[in-house]
Amino acid sequence: MPLREIRDTDIEQECDVCGAIHAVPEDDVTVGVETEGQLDARVIPLPPCANCGATEYLISSADNEAEHPSPGSFGHRHRLMVDALHSKLVNKGRVAAGIDTAKAKGKERTTDELNKWFKGSMKLQRLKEEKSAQPEKGTPVEAEVE
Repeated sequence: MPLREIRDTDIEQECDVCGAIHAVPEDDVTVGVETEGQLDARVIPLPPCANCGATEYLISSADNEAEHPSPGSFGHRHRLMVDALHSKLVNKGRVAAGIDTAKAKGKERTTDELNKWFKGSMKLQRLKEEKSAQPEKGTPVEAEVE
């Protein structure tokens, strides 16, 4: 379920299992999970898909993690979005019980860095969607005739 868009009060996610697209209110998302008595502040558990029940966990970058090897790729931009969502949730206090908000701060992404890759809109499309929105090279484009 890739993260497709971060909006003012919700996020849009796509189910990788069934392809359903869901708007998830920010109030339904928190940073942090507990597994076998250990807390992980990098994990963002998303609600189960309303269509098929699949679940996803987004994982923000570690502070010392190397930058993505393919700048501008879908994976790189998705990572930036996850990091931006993580920061947004932590700054709003959307942190699971037992997680120290001060320690939950993840890798901060600058506004300049996000604007470079998203042009002011935190929206991400898969390559097939980007291609379908543009005519293929060598394909004639019909012009309007008056």
